[in-house]
Amino acid sequence: MNLPPHIVVAGGGVAAVEAVAALRAFAGPRPRITVLAPNDALSAPAASVAAPFGFGLPNAVPFSVIQHHARFDHHRAKLVRVVPEEHTVVDDRGETLGYDTLLVALGVRPLPAVAGAITFTGPKDVGAVEAALGETATLAFVLPSVSTWALPLYELAMMAATELRSRGREPRITIVTPEPAPLWMFGREAGAAVAELLAARGIAVRTGARLGEVHDGWLELAGGKPVPAGRVIAMPRLVGPAVAGLPHDASGFIPVDGHGRVAGTEDVYAAGDATTFPLKQGGLAAQQADAAAEAIAADHGAALTPKPFQPLLRGLLLTGGAPLYLRAPVSGAGEPIPTDEPTVSHTPLWSPPGKVAGRYLAPLLATARPPQLSRAPMEDLPLRR
Repeated sequence: MNLPPHIVVAGGGVAAVEAVAALRAFAGPRPRITVLAPNDALSAPAASVAAPFGFGLPNAVPFSVIQHHARFDHHRAKLVRVVPEEHTVVDDRGETLGYDTLLVALGVRPLPAVAGAITFTGPKDVGAVEAALGETATLAFVLPSVSTWALPLYELAMMAATELRSRGREPRITIVTPEPAPLWMFGREAGAAVAELLAARGIAVRTGARLGEVHDGWLELAGGKPVPAGRVIAMPRLVGPAVAGLPHDASGFIPVDGHGRVAGTEDVYAAGDATTFPLKQGGLAAQQADAAAEAIAADHGAALTPKPFQPLLRGLLLTGGAPLYLRAPVSGAGEPIPTDEPTVSHTPLWSPPGKVAGRYLAPLLATARPPQLSRAPMEDLPLRR
């Protein structure tokens, strides 16, 4: 008897859940899919930037809801080691699972990047940001690396300016970034639009910055003038999962080809922030998951020609007022691609227009009663001037 293939998806975040939904869309009901993850719900940390300003934390989506739309088994544990030659994985309880195909989508480990700063990684850091707003109106918001997703930093700064003024206090806010221009990955048009928003809110920007230390109310910069900072709020430094048994670089990230195949292994794929692709962002992670899911489905007999990962960067920028929608192509090396196409809009550039722009995940997060995922995936919209 020809048994259904067993596909193990290690991880419980955006890339993992998108991969499961995409696998069901491409491969149908036959494969057995097991999600190996310690969590039992999908959180959307990208939306938590609004929480310090009275908007509340986004609701997590229970796996039981996701299972209703894209069937899978849940093995609640953490991946510890892969044994590729045996087609097995070992979890943190010492249990072994066999697989026909493995997809690793573990994400990253966020670490503090600036000594003395508040490191904002999501919901657990909301209270610290709220406290900082109560202590001082002189704030520095810091991006440690161009590979770190920058939108949350700009959102925090703009919403902080709006919030402080609503309290009758005059903000003194500076964004410190190694980028050559604000949100440069989206191109000149988007950068100009964001710069205009920052200027309207009285927010200073220090581009091309190399970080130093926080000292006596100042943020020191290597080779530059210090920045006044009663408190510093920084995005994290990101390191990869460094999975035992799989190749990885010095920072723990997994090397893959355009279809997500892990170098030097058979039947092992990886997608999302855990890979060596330099830009770390939920929408891009979902695109990598889609590419890997297509290739895995083809491996198991699906009648399709898998397409490689072709990154298209999408961003929904919360401003404290009307949001801004951004969209731009990037290269396989994570570099911006010059384009004559408009890259910025005040109206949605994809539908449903959520913070997590995943082809199959966005419809699931957009409503409590999503349509069948394979029939109504997210789609891009034309720019309306």
